[in-house]
Amino acid sequence: MALTAPSARVVRDGVEVTLPAAEVVQDDLLPGDQVVADGPAAGPHRRDGRVTADRPVRRRPGDLLRSGAACTAGDCYYRAERVGASAYAFALAAEARQLVRRSTPLQARLNRIMRVLLTLTGVLAALLLIQYNVADRGLAESLKATTSTITTVVPAGLILGLTVTFTIGALRVSRAGAIVQEIGAVEALNYVDVICLDKTGTLTTNRLAFAEATWADPDPALAGWLGAFLHRTAEESRTAAALAAALAARSNGAREVGSVPFSSARRWSALALERGDAQRCFVLGAPETVLTAGDAPALRAAYAAAAERGLREVVFAEAQALPGPDAPLPPLRPLALLTLGDELRREVRGAFAMMAELGIAPKIINGDNPRTVMALLRQLEIDVAGGAIGGDALAAMEPEAFAQAVEAYIVFGRVAPRQKAQIVEALRARGHFVAMVGDGANDVPALRAADAAVAMASGTATARAVAGIVLLHDSFEALIRGAREATFVLGNSARLSNLFMAKSVYAFLLIVATNMLGLDFPFLPRQGSITSLVTLGIPAIFISISVPPPGAGRDFTRSVLRWALPAPIALAAAAIIVHLLVQGVLERPIAEARTLVSLTIAVTGLFFMVEVLGFQGASWRDVIRPLLTILLALVLLGVLVAAVYVAPIREFFDFTPVSYGDWTIVGVAVAAALAGQFLLDRNWLRLMDFVIARSAALEELRGRAV
Repeated sequence: MALTAPSARVVRDGVEVTLPAAEVVQDDLLPGDQVVADGPAAGPHRRDGRVTADRPVRRRPGDLLRSGAACTAGDCYYRAERVGASAYAFALAAEARQLVRRSTPLQARLNRIMRVLLTLTGVLAALLLIQYNVADRGLAESLKATTSTITTVVPAGLILGLTVTFTIGALRVSRAGAIVQEIGAVEALNYVDVICLDKTGTLTTNRLAFAEATWADPDPALAGWLGAFLHRTAEESRTAAALAAALAARSNGAREVGSVPFSSARRWSALALERGDAQRCFVLGAPETVLTAGDAPALRAAYAAAAERGLREVVFAEAQALPGPDAPLPPLRPLALLTLGDELRREVRGAFAMMAELGIAPKIINGDNPRTVMALLRQLEIDVAGGAIGGDALAAMEPEAFAQAVEAYIVFGRVAPRQKAQIVEALRARGHFVAMVGDGANDVPALRAADAAVAMASGTATARAVAGIVLLHDSFEALIRGAREATFVLGNSARLSNLFMAKSVYAFLLIVATNMLGLDFPFLPRQGSITSLVTLGIPAIFISISVPPPGAGRDFTRSVLRWALPAPIALAAAAIIVHLLVQGVLERPIAEARTLVSLTIAVTGLFFMVEVLGFQGASWRDVIRPLLTILLALVLLGVLVAAVYVAPIREFFDFTPVSYGDWTIVGVAVAAALAGQFLLDRNWLRLMDFVIARSAALEELRGRAV
């Protein structure tokens, strides 16, 4: 269940109780403040807005209310008829969520490595099974021996370690105020190098205040008609509500006789008003739409000046007749330019500074005039290079020019909903890893198209359903802080993969080498369990909760293979030499050989753990992490020594007593393994360039942390 799962108030047996929305059942009676199930209205008149609606619409008793709607004025109750999976919002959200599931870069890279490892393991298992059957060990014994041998190759604890790492990463991100709904979104924040966001609710607080009205005609009677218009349309949008709060009191009392509701696609609304014998038609809409249908040089000049100040503008105009909703606007008589001011979020300045520090570029996509957005950025003292462009100019471009414009410009104004998704897709096609921040149903296509979908908590249920991350307090800064926290996830995933992949590789090499040389396998499963505990299990916990060095997860595939191949090759060679020396040259029992090989693997593994957890990325200025890691290694070495010298534990793990001479053999082998790793590591990049010269199209590296 998502951490932002909704609740609902339900009237049962005459008592109103609050329940999780998932527990609403058919025939429940619910208040209409938030509709969580489909059903008929059962109370007073109200106005509600569906998640896909452009404006609130009036509902009467018996009218169907769909889940995802919210009461914007008045009051009512409704009776639940379709709940759960049959509800409108659930089906819409489920459809949207289906389209956004895609493999993350880390999953793609791990899958690529695991495919190679599992393919080789499968081939090896088949060869071992054939070998054991040829040796007349019987099918049952052959299967048992093959299974016990092959399981040492599987990096069983890696998935658990990664799950813990991602869970801790989600907690870190949530502390910044960004709730994670999909665990893969934590990883995605590491790669994001472009964030597409809206001005409203991001740069601003989503609150508007009326600034001023500039009239083309000084006729005082027009203010009464404007007041009547705003009184009737106050609930259409936040803009209309802010204008009505300031100007509706001047209404002349005209009544509505016809209307065309506001639409984000049309960018205007219209009313036919009647007062006495006078009937007039008015339009209120975006200047780019309304002013083009009328001639008003004074208002055009005022509009340009207001845009430079960062104000939001609408134009009030008169029409000869009520315009049709699907027809172009007829010639209009512009009457007044109405301007409003946005309340700015002061923390945005710090968020943009963090974006620059992390290497993330902003793309501000908005329905307002692009000059207005640029003016707001100047007010916030944010220097954003790249300039601004309008949606109409983008729509007229060929695909190649469109892609170049999307790359070059930072601010996109007067953008239609469908263009948001096109901008996101164009950025992804040019190699960017894109996050989209949205809050409405119109943002859903863009959220689907993005690599990381982020929704505002105050947004629609559909937007939150698509999103992998929800911003609790609608704070854009929380997302950037979350991106900084998420860098821990990729770094710790790389460090965990280093250790677990090294274990799989040296186990594979030991199986191949011992079978080629005709030797018994150099350690028993229970002996492998104690070595895995001290070199992988316990260190994995500390890796998951620690802070990785900067850049630990960059170029994940190369960084993992660069370490996880030389280290196990050197360790496997040292273990085989110990095995040959003890069992072949010294002619000691296989049990003693297995004990010394297990100790060689465990002690060398502890040195590897110290290197990965303590010294990778460390500097002389900060010696705390190396010292704590060495202390942890000494404690784990003590556990290993106890397993050898405490008789009951030694017998349980099938170890034999170890003399000082045996420790000398182990010490020399460990030193040889570390020296071999050092030499291999110095020449490994040449081979690496050959092995991973080109990745598949799905695994193409995009964004940061590549």
